[in-house]
Amino acid sequence: MDDKFIKELREISRDDRRRSEFMIQGLKETLEGRKAENAFKRWIRRKKEQKRITERFNQASSSDHK
Repeated sequence: MDDKFIKELREISRDDRRRSEFMIQGLKETLEGRKAENAFKRWIRRKKEQKRITERFNQASSSDHK
C-alpha cells in the first residue's frame, strides 16, 4: 500500500462504511501486485519475512532467561 492510500485511510472515520471497503480494495491491489512479481522477488520477500519472525521469537526467548 502506498503513502497516498495510507493518508486517505487515516482521513476516513472509523465508523464510516467506506473505510472497510477502502481497506479491502487496498488489500486486493497489494495482493495483485505481489502476484505480478517474478518468482525471485517473491522468494526474497518470503525470506525477509521469515528472518523477521525468527529474530522476534529468538529475542523473546532470550529475554525470558534472565
